Amino acid sequence: MKFLKSTIYILLPLLLLNSCRDYVEVEPVGNNRVLKYTSDYRGLANNYTNLTASGGIYLLANADVEFPTTYQNGVNTIWANSYTWQDRIYDPSQGDSDWIGLYKTVYYSNVILEGVMASEKGTEAEKKEIYAEAFVHRAFAYLQLVNTYGPQFDPTSANSEKAVPLLLKPELFSSLDRSTVGQVYDQIIADLKSALENNIQDSPDFNVLPSKRAVYALLARTYLLMGQYNLSLENAEKALQMQNGLIDFKSLATAYSYPVLIQNPEVIFSKTLLFGYNGAPLSTELLNSFGTDDLRYNYYTVPGTSFYPTFTGRAYAMNTYSPTNGINVGVSVPEMYLIAAECYARSGKITEAVNYLNILRAKRFKSGTAYTVSATTNKEALDLVLTERQKELIGRGFRWFDQRRLNLDPAYQKTYTRVFKGQTYTLAPNSDGYVFPINQNYIDLNPELGK
Repeated sequence: MKFLKSTIYILLPLLLLNSCRDYVEVEPVGNNRVLKYTSDYRGLANNYTNLTASGGIYLLANADVEFPTTYQNGVNTIWANSYTWQDRIYDPSQGDSDWIGLYKTVYYSNVILEGVMASEKGTEAEKKEIYAEAFVHRAFAYLQLVNTYGPQFDPTSANSEKAVPLLLKPELFSSLDRSTVGQVYDQIIADLKSALENNIQDSPDFNVLPSKRAVYALLARTYLLMGQYNLSLENAEKALQMQNGLIDFKSLATAYSYPVLIQNPEVIFSKTLLFGYNGAPLSTELLNSFGTDDLRYNYYTVPGTSFYPTFTGRAYAMNTYSPTNGINVGVSVPEMYLIAAECYARSGKITEAVNYLNILRAKRFKSGTAYTVSATTNKEALDLVLTERQKELIGRGFRWFDQRRLNLDPAYQKTYTRVFKGQTYTLAPNSDGYVFPINQNYIDLNPELGK
C-alpha cells in the first residue's frame, strides 16, 4: 500500500465530515462518501483549513534565522536538523507535515479536477469556476514541493534531476516515481495557464480563493525562480494592474492595528506557513539592516520573550496579532513590486527598478524621514532589491528560495556557516544541503521515492 495515498484516503472522509459546509446531499457509499453535487465540490474547494497550509521547513534553514546559544538546547530534533542542513530531518517515529499537507492539497485538487464538471445541480459557470481554482491550488503546492525537495531550476540546463512525484489523478494506489525538476515546472506553468483558459474569476470574495491576479502573481514568482525575468516581469505587471494597494504603516495606531490575513489588502492569494514554524529567531545581521526610521522593525518583529523557548533577540511578529491569522507565504502586492524591481534591474532599467522600490518604501518609513534609494549601476539596483526582499518578506522563509537561485550567479554565491551546540556546520553553494531529503519512512514504504 502506498503510504501517501493511503494517508490521504483516510483523511478524505474526515474532511467531508468536518468541512465548513453541511454535506446534507452527499450520498454514502459503504463506509465512505462521494461528491455528487456541484455544491459538494464548492465545499471541498472552500475548505480553508486543508488547502491553505503550505509547509515551511525551509524557514529554519534560511540565512534569516539564527538560533542563540542558550536557545539551542530547547529546540526539537526537527528544528535542529533543519537548522544544520542535515541529510535526515525526521526520526523514524515522525512524519513530514510539509510533505503530507502539500500532497493533501494536490489530492483534493485532483479530486475536484476529475469530478466537478460532471457534478449535478450546478451551472456550467459554477463548475468552471471551481475547476479553474483547483489548478491554482495544485500549481502552488507543486511550486512549494519542487523548491523544498528538488534541486534549483537552472535555465542553462535540462533540469533532468529528480524532484518529487507528479500526481495528476486522484488515484489511491499508484507508483510514486519522482518526476524531474523540469517536468514539475512544466506542470506548474500548464496548471496556471489552464486556470486562465478556464476564465478563473477576477475578484473572489476572499483572498483565500484563487483569482486571475493570483495566477499572474504565481506565474511571476515561478518565472523568477526559473530565471526567466522577462516573463516574470510581464506577469508581475499584470498582477499589479489588478491589485496594487499598499498599507501605509504610518497610518496604523499600533502594531496590533495591522489587518488580519483575510482582510489584508496587500494579500493577493492567502497561503500560510505551517503554525509549527512560528517564532524562529531572526539573525542579528538581518535585524541590524533595519534603520531606526524603518517601521517594519516594530511591525514585523517582536522580542523573543513572546515565544517558547524564550530567547534574547527578536522573531517575526505578524502571526502573534491573531492566533488564526497565520504567516502568509502566498503571493502579495509587495512581492510583485519587488519582483518587478528585480526584473527591471536585471534588464538594465535602473530608474524603473528604483521607482518600484521607493513606491514600497514610502509606505514603510516614519513621516518626514528619508526613505528613497538610488542606484547608478545595474548591480547597485539589484543589490538594493535583494536587500529590500530580505526586510519586506521577512519571516516567510523566502530567503531560502533566494539563496538557492542566487547560487547560480558567481557574484552572489556564498558559503554559510552555523555553530550549533559547539559544532560548526557549513552550507556550500549548490550543495545537497539545499535540497530537503524525503522522509526515510516514506522511502521505506515506497522505494521508488529513493531512486
